[in-house]
Parts: sequence; C-alpha cells; structure tokens
Amino acid sequence: MGYYDALTSGSFKTTPDGRRLFFPWGTLGRGYAIPSEKDFERLQRHINAYYVISLPLVILAVRLQGFLGGALISLPLIVLYAVWARYQCRRLQQTDEKLTLSESVAGQARAHSTVGMWLLEIGVLILIGGGLFGLFLNPSNWLMFTASIAFFGLAAVQIAWMLIIKRRESRSGQ
Repeated sequence: MGYYDALTSGSFKTTPDGRRLFFPWGTLGRGYAIPSEKDFERLQRHINAYYVISLPLVILAVRLQGFLGGALISLPLIVLYAVWARYQCRRLQQTDEKLTLSESVAGQARAHSTVGMWLLEIGVLILIGGGLFGLFLNPSNWLMFTASIAFFGLAAVQIAWMLIIKRRESRSGQ
C-alpha cells in the first residue's frame, strides 16, 4: 500500500459489527455508512485521486509562489472537495459515529509500511534541521522558517505516534 493509500485510510473506519464508514471531514464530522464494497472501493479511489492531484499542486504552488501561492491554490481545491463530498454523502446514510484522532492515526499506521514510516520520519527530521539551519543563516526570513519547522515538527510527532501504534499492534499480534 502506498503513501496516498495510507492517507486515504484515515477517512474510513470499520465498526466492530463490520460496517464501513466514511468520514469526509475526518475527525471534525459525522460518519456515513457505506452500503457496499463497490461503493467503498469507489470512495477510496476518489479520495486517493484527490490527494494524488491536490497535494503535489499545493507543494508546487508553495515552492513557486510561497505560502500565498499555496493558499490561493488550496482554496479552490477545498471548495471542490466540499462540493464533491456533499454530493457523495447525499447518497449515504448518516450515522452518529465519530472518528477520533486516535482511530484516524491508527488506520493510517496500519496502512503504512514500517520502513515507509521510518523514511518519512527521517525525511521530516531533515526538513526540520533545514529549517533550523535556514533560520540561523537568514533570521530575517524567520516567519517562513518558523512555519516550516512547526509544520514538519507536527508531522514528525504524528509519524512517531504511528510508529508507536504499529509497534504496539505488531507486539500484540504475536
């Protein structure tokens, strides 16, 4: 399973009775019952495609135009997702189920490989180091470097959390 598949898995949950639920707003909204395996696979493909297209576009916009460029490209992407999600959810039955942050992170941890997560962790730690180095060399650009350090710092914490979950689940499965 790839990186985008693992990101996608954070929007879904399987209940103890086997029902599959879709959480278009992640931990911020209610879940929707997915009536069939075919519908589940379709939703997964669509969410995955959204990530595959939108994340590189935002990264490219930030790289070429800074944070303002990233914000300008993010707004229409978010609106597009909101319209799509609203349309999809009209066909699904809303539930009272919620997706906790722990459940979302655990779902992503299960979908990522351990090696992949370690490579991501090393990568974000390098990016944090680059932000610190840039801050030291060019303190007048403190806002950009501080934002970068904060963003990648949060990513490092989440990846570490996923590694801990993965390790605990592998130990309990033995």
